[in-house]
Amino acid sequence: MRIVLLLIAGAVIGLTLTRWLGEPAAPARELPETPDPAAAPAVPTRPQDLPQFERELNRFMEDAAEERRRQIDPP
Repeated sequence: MRIVLLLIAGAVIGLTLTRWLGEPAAPARELPETPDPAAAPAVPTRPQDLPQFERELNRFMEDAAEERRRQIDPP
Protein backbone atom coordinates (compact mmCIF):
# COMPACT_ATOMS: atom_id res chain seq x y z
CA MET A 1 0.00 0.00 0.00
CA ARG A 2 2.84 2.37 0.82
CA ILE A 3 4.41 1.74 -2.57
CA VAL A 4 1.14 2.59 -4.34
CA LEU A 5 0.80 5.86 -2.40
CA LEU A 6 4.45 6.66 -3.12
CA LEU A 7 3.93 6.02 -6.84
CA ILE A 8 0.79 8.22 -6.88
CA ALA A 9 2.62 11.04 -5.04
CA GLY A 10 5.54 10.73 -7.45
CA ALA A 11 3.20 10.90 -10.44
CA VAL A 12 1.48 14.02 -9.07
CA ILE A 13 4.82 15.71 -8.42
CA GLY A 14 6.08 14.68 -11.85
CA LEU A 15 3.02 16.05 -13.63
CA THR A 16 3.22 19.29 -11.67
CA LEU A 17 6.89 19.75 -12.53
CA THR A 18 6.24 18.90 -16.18
CA ARG A 19 3.55 21.55 -16.44
CA TRP A 20 5.57 24.11 -14.50
CA LEU A 21 8.82 23.62 -16.41
CA GLY A 22 7.27 22.77 -19.76
CA GLU A 23 5.46 26.08 -20.32
CA PRO A 24 6.50 27.76 -23.55
CA ALA A 25 8.60 30.88 -23.26
CA ALA A 26 6.94 34.24 -23.68
CA PRO A 27 6.77 35.35 -27.31
CA ALA A 28 9.38 37.86 -28.40
CA ARG A 29 8.19 41.43 -28.21
CA GLU A 30 7.91 43.13 -31.56
CA LEU A 31 9.13 46.68 -31.92
CA PRO A 32 6.81 49.20 -33.53
CA GLU A 33 7.89 50.20 -37.01
CA THR A 34 6.92 53.84 -36.66
CA PRO A 35 8.48 55.75 -33.79
CA ASP A 36 5.88 56.57 -31.14
CA PRO A 37 6.51 59.96 -29.54
CA ALA A 38 5.40 58.58 -26.16
CA ALA A 39 7.89 55.69 -26.34
CA ALA A 40 11.47 55.94 -25.17
CA PRO A 41 14.07 56.14 -27.94
CA ALA A 42 15.84 52.96 -28.97
CA VAL A 43 19.31 52.38 -27.57
CA PRO A 44 21.96 52.82 -30.27
CA THR A 45 24.31 50.02 -31.24
CA ARG A 46 27.00 52.20 -32.82
CA PRO A 47 29.11 54.74 -30.89
CA GLN A 48 28.47 57.38 -33.58
CA ASP A 49 24.77 57.36 -32.70
CA LEU A 50 25.29 58.34 -29.05
CA PRO A 51 24.98 62.15 -29.46
CA GLN A 52 21.68 61.76 -31.34
CA PHE A 53 20.46 59.28 -28.71
CA GLU A 54 21.34 61.72 -25.93
CA ARG A 55 19.31 64.48 -27.62
CA GLU A 56 16.35 62.14 -28.15
CA LEU A 57 16.47 60.90 -24.55
CA ASN A 58 16.61 64.43 -23.17
CA ARG A 59 13.66 65.44 -25.35
CA PHE A 60 11.74 62.35 -24.21
CA MET A 61 12.38 63.14 -20.52
CA GLU A 62 11.35 66.78 -20.97
CA ASP A 63 8.16 65.76 -22.79
CA ALA A 64 7.31 63.23 -20.08
CA ALA A 65 7.92 65.82 -17.35
CA GLU A 66 5.73 68.34 -19.18
CA GLU A 67 2.97 65.75 -19.56
CA ARG A 68 3.09 64.94 -15.83
CA ARG A 69 3.03 68.65 -15.03
CA ARG A 70 -0.08 69.07 -17.22
CA GLN A 71 -1.77 66.11 -15.52
CA ILE A 72 -1.09 67.51 -12.05
CA ASP A 73 -2.01 71.14 -12.83
CA PRO A 74 -4.53 71.23 -15.67
CA PRO A 75 -4.90 74.70 -17.26
